[in-house]
Amino acid sequence: MTWLAERQAVTASNIANADTPGYRARSVQSFSSYLEGPVLQLAATAPGHMSLPPGEARPVEITSGASWASSHSGNNVSIESELMTASSSSRMMNMDSAAVKSFHRMLMSSVKV
Repeated sequence: MTWLAERQAVTASNIANADTPGYRARSVQSFSSYLEGPVLQLAATAPGHMSLPPGEARPVEITSGASWASSHSGNNVSIESELMTASSSSRMMNMDSAAVKSFHRMLMSSVKV
């Protein structure tokens, strides 16, 4: 969900700057490359817990995005492409939220015993 939130923020920034001369569209790295390394810094709350070395967690990387078009002002934001990205991110966020809600409901029903 962190990756999706960052993707939505970058997409919103691209759309907001669609008419800014010289603005270059940005994009977030793919989700598969985001998963290649540890994403969270783990906290050891008991002596038996494992921990990651400091600095091993890494943030989402934002890169310059490929765009469909470029205007004479140097701006390469494609509203159509950005709206498709926003829609895709929204659908993925809805699916993630539904999975978490379902798991939470299942967990709560097992605790009520």
